[in-house]
Amino acid sequence: MIVERTLHEGHISEDISRYAVKPGSYDRLSAFQISQFFKRHISTTKDECNRVAADVLKSPVSPTPIQGAQSYTVAADSGHVPKVIQFRSLKLNIERVESARQSYKDFVPNCEYYGMLGDLHMYGWDLVPGPAFCRVRHQFLALGMQHRLRQTVHDFARFSASAWINKSAVMQPCGLLEEYSRALDQISQGLPEHILEKLDEARQGLPLLFRPEYPIAVQHDDFLENNFHVNEATGHITGVVDWADAMIAPFGVSLGGLETILGVQTASSWHFHPSHIELREYFWDTFYGHIGPISVDDRRSIKVARLFGLFRTHGFEEGDARIAYLEALCML
Repeated sequence: MIVERTLHEGHISEDISRYAVKPGSYDRLSAFQISQFFKRHISTTKDECNRVAADVLKSPVSPTPIQGAQSYTVAADSGHVPKVIQFRSLKLNIERVESARQSYKDFVPNCEYYGMLGDLHMYGWDLVPGPAFCRVRHQFLALGMQHRLRQTVHDFARFSASAWINKSAVMQPCGLLEEYSRALDQISQGLPEHILEKLDEARQGLPLLFRPEYPIAVQHDDFLENNFHVNEATGHITGVVDWADAMIAPFGVSLGGLETILGVQTASSWHFHPSHIELREYFWDTFYGHIGPISVDDRRSIKVARLFGLFRTHGFEEGDARIAYLEALCML
């Protein structure tokens, strides 16, 4: 185990950066995803996509470092073209992306639909500067680099608070309370008593999320390390991408995204930065500082929404990992 004595904390701290996947692994994953994408879409070739994108951007293009399973994305080789072209298997809900922009402002890049190329939907996005967090995560989590991680936490607090401050006019999906209750029923099967008690806390609090005065918001449903970009030197979040699966839900259900910044998920456990408790406190201080004074019920609702979101995200994992993840994340 790699450890280092941090003098300001006075104890031995594990260097969890060793658990973070290195950039080379993401390069191989992206190459594989591109290959599989065009095996599924044999009516359109990679070269055709590149040629059309180059015509639009007026520049030769290359695949972006991070790809997706359902899309192929290229950027101009010229650094003077701040756009990317994305070819998608399925059509995006542009209205939902626009709602996300209304709520999160510059954290969400502009998107424009360019029509079809074969059986692919083509979009132009503003280029989000800086690397995806996954490519620099091992640096940010290294001991002695807390200043950058602290800035990322600060910006995630601003990002999260934006949906409270800039409430978008979205309608609550029908039957959501019943859907959430059923999900908790399913997740509860086979849980140990101490986690069941926490799940019951989320279950009993669900009605608070459906009060008429509590906001419904567009939220990112997959805030993983590959879906937001950072300034490598400062830690600032420069943008959040991949809004294809954005959800409309009670505010706060996506707050579990903080865990992606504070720790690393492995196949069987979750490893937290040694300063994660201090950084959590900093997140909440920053978050509530941005949204301003709110009622006791609203504060409790936000806590319940976060807790439910963690159960929803990790409660359907298979095997022992489910218990390990829920114990690490929901019992804090």
